[in-house]
Amino acid sequence: MDAGVRNMYKKKYWRSRACQYCGKDFTYPAHHTHRKYCSRSCGSKASYNRRQPYDPGRVWSHEKSVFETAMELYWNGEESGVISRKLNIPVGTIYSWVYDFGHKRQRKEPLKKLLYMAKNAEEWLSALRENTEYEAFDDMPIHLVCGRFHGQSVKKLSGVIYESLNENPLNGKIYAFCNKCCNAITTIAYREPVYHISRYIKTYGTFIWPEEKLGSVIEITKTEFDRLVFLKKTQKNAENACVYADFMIQSEYEKHNRNCNDS
Repeated sequence: MDAGVRNMYKKKYWRSRACQYCGKDFTYPAHHTHRKYCSRSCGSKASYNRRQPYDPGRVWSHEKSVFETAMELYWNGEESGVISRKLNIPVGTIYSWVYDFGHKRQRKEPLKKLLYMAKNAEEWLSALRENTEYEAFDDMPIHLVCGRFHGQSVKKLSGVIYESLNENPLNGKIYAFCNKCCNAITTIAYREPVYHISRYIKTYGTFIWPEEKLGSVIEITKTEFDRLVFLKKTQKNAENACVYADFMIQSEYEKHNRNCNDS
């Protein structure tokens, strides 16, 4: 069959029209005059909209700028859950965009992988700082104690500061410790006359923490610490995965002085 006969056959037995849902042009057999949609997906979406016309969440439509911002964050190594919280859009939408358009550009290594690949404290700290947005005034240093520790009591942590780090636990610095299971971070700082203790507990997943082989202490800022605390080790979306608690505990030295003064 030559091209002219083929074109005549196509015009006679095939028709074209625009999809009533997405507007895309499609061809269909001439005897299927009832066809309105280009695919089953468009037909299912249109049927859902007819059944639930007042459901505000039935269709997620976003501006092009939101899509471009989300993809730029993904190509820069950001996780889908973090992008979802930043832009306030469903994480499933991010997954769909990544599946359809993520291959168009090479993605930078995610922060989690960079932290795992770090061979020393300098590489670990530089990877964290390059992936952290700094605030204008951020002068609160936090000392991460490398390695994992069993026990989160004041006596235990102050003993580690004094014996392992050779520092005075009453010097006013903020020290952060991670437990053996990597699901709880404890910060301790002495503010006369009490110890201030903050505890971050992971209800799902685990924290990413520097290994003992990287050194003894890594000094970071408060913004970098927040970035590390809310960095998920798992892909599951759990926005309330971290619980924060704050305590004030009086040191044994101050208790002894108070008892002596009372007596």
